[in-house]
Amino acid sequence: MAQNILIVDDDVTALDIVAFLFEKKGFVVSRCADGRSAVDYCVRAKPDLLLVDLLMPELNGVETVKLLRSSGIVAPILAFTAVDDSELHQEAIKAGCNEVLTKPCPSERLLKAIGRYIEIDTLTQ
Repeated sequence: MAQNILIVDDDVTALDIVAFLFEKKGFVVSRCADGRSAVDYCVRAKPDLLLVDLLMPELNGVETVKLLRSSGIVAPILAFTAVDDSELHQEAIKAGCNEVLTKPCPSERLLKAIGRYIEIDTLTQ
């Protein structure tokens, strides 16, 4: 059974690029363009892993992760951000992210990070 990854990013182009990469590797990919819809989706669908942008309007990534964790979501959460700021990265980890990846991130590095948290047999397809 394919692993389900949720990508949360307000940048539609980024959503499409990362979703394409994961779908090509056999993952089932869901997408949310904002933090509130991500929390609603996760409570219903329970994805296997989340990839969350940290800089989003209204509800930023750190706030989104805090809400996800307080809603009982235990799936691994990777922050995926264009901001290379150690303070922001630490804030994301404290909020409940398992890891922070900085954009642009080579696809091999992104897939390797994902493989640390969920079954990697889908990565070999």
